[in-house]
Amino acid sequence: MMRKIIFLSVVAALLAIGAAASQQAQEQKPTADRHKDRGVTCSVCHDGEADPKAAASPKSCLTCKNHDSWNTISERINNDKEYKFNPHHNHITETNDLECTMCHQAHKEDTIICHKCHQGMKFK
Repeated sequence: MMRKIIFLSVVAALLAIGAAASQQAQEQKPTADRHKDRGVTCSVCHDGEADPKAAASPKSCLTCKNHDSWNTISERINNDKEYKFNPHHNHITETNDLECTMCHQAHKEDTIICHKCHQGMKFK
């Protein structure tokens, strides 16, 4: 009986580790790939263009996420208990006029500007 409990505990731990690794892999994908995985087409971000030649408008990020400003994004994250630090409300966001694409690179891996000084900082 004890061996069965230990075995099931090990299996549960491995499943939890696998789920965490899967979530981390998803978060490391470029924004456009994460959008595609959710069924969001190019034209949604690129103002109706099916084969876009120009960058998406930063306003499309706010519209799609149902936010009217940077502050509403910050408020949503403040209410999310998973976050240790709010990447959308800090000394950088308060002193600069930022666009979503400064961190969320769309077709490249995200570049978190906080990491320029705070290497390895985790928000969750």
